[in-house]
Order: sequence, then C-alpha cells, then structure tokens
Amino acid sequence: MKWVAKVGCAGLLNMLWVLHFSRSTINTICVHQLLMLVHDWCLWLGGPIPITDMLIHWITLLPYQGIDPVDAFIGKSQEKKLADQMKSDFRLVKKLCDYAISSISDGVVQFTTQILVGKIMRKCHADEVLVPMVSRVAQCTKGVQYNWVKYLCHDFLEDFREARDEGKAFHYTWLLLLITLVAWRTPKESQFP
Repeated sequence: MKWVAKVGCAGLLNMLWVLHFSRSTINTICVHQLLMLVHDWCLWLGGPIPITDMLIHWITLLPYQGIDPVDAFIGKSQEKKLADQMKSDFRLVKKLCDYAISSISDGVVQFTTQILVGKIMRKCHADEVLVPMVSRVAQCTKGVQYNWVKYLCHDFLEDFREARDEGKAFHYTWLLLLITLVAWRTPKESQFP
C-alpha cells in the first residue's frame, strides 16, 4: 500500500471524500439559479462569498502548493514524443479522441487518472484522457505535487463564464453546490480561510 501514501501526498485521494452531485432536474434548476447569483467572482447570498483558491482548498482539501498543472502542459511538438513514451510505459490505446483510461497498465496511475477525470477535469470524456494528463498523474504517483486548487479555481471560473456567456453546460455543479452549502452552514462571525 505504498502507492496510497504517494497518491495521498499528491492530495488527489481527498477528492474521494468530496460529494459529487448528480445532474438531476432539481440540481440543474438549483445550479441555474445559483449561476445567476455569481458576479465579480463572488457568489452573492446575502453578501459576497469570494470564490477563491483558498475557499476551494477549504472544501476539497486539495493541495494549494506545488507546480501549476496548466503551466506544466507541453506544446504539440513535444506531445508526440510524450505520447510515444506514455504508450511505451503504460501501454496506452488510442480511442476516438484521446487515450483509453482502461488501457493504462499501471493500476495506481489508472485509479488516480479516474479520480482526476471524474472529479476535476471537465474537458475529458469519462473513459478517455489526454497524454499530458497521464504524465501528470504518473508524476503524482511518484510524489510530485501539483497545485490542483489553482487549476480547479481557474477552470471553475472559466466554466462559469462559458455557461453564462455562451450557454454551454456547467460541469462544476458539485463545487457550486458545495460552496453554497458551506456558505449557508458557516456562522456569520467566522470567515473563510
């Protein structure tokens, strides 16, 4: 069980404890109402609740220190070389758009990738993943720490903007509902970290 300690140090196992809401009709209606209450990167419920990386850290317990995963992505020229290396290391199989998660030969990397794709990533299919993400996950299983809070905060606000301005589906329903529940449950005299 040494792999659990390494993935635990990377902070991704904390996502197993975070509630993930379904896309039921009632949740969708609530989220549409809540999206109308988000302005200037704050959720307005009787007062502003800033949507910051520290609030997301407080809810998810993801690490807020380490390498920014967005900065770690590579360009197209090096992606081919990385794809060849990942195919060799993990026996990745190409699917329609990306690589099949089920084809990852290393069980720890496969499990951690499923956590990441299922809870954090929004531009991945449920059973497919980009090669650079497999590389990030492989590094996480070796103890490298990424700032997933910064990534999630940035992606949450970008997803919100696309849902509001372009009418696209909102992926981070679970996070918006948790921010709302935390805001309602926290006493007025306390402050978010």
